[in-house]
Amino acid sequence: LLGKEKVSGVDIRLRVRGGGYTSQVYAMRQAIAKGVVAYYQKYVDEASKKEIKDILTAYDRSLIVADPRRCEPKKFGGRSARARFQKSYR
Repeated sequence: LLGKEKVSGVDIRLRVRGGGYTSQVYAMRQAIAKGVVAYYQKYVDEASKKEIKDILTAYDRSLIVADPRRCEPKKFGGRSARARFQKSYR
């Protein structure tokens, strides 16, 4: 997506824990994208960082912005977060 010449100077090592296979793959691709952007911000110039960020965001916004959705905690009075036990009158 970015080209070999832009990412050739970056050494990438990843370790993921938790979640399933798909979640780990999405976490890895997001980590690589964010790492490349951070590398360009710190060691290259701001203009090329903005250019790379725009390319990645145009391709898939989830490469830069994390998904904030989390599992809702279970509450009392039911078997899950939203479902309630059935009401009985007799």
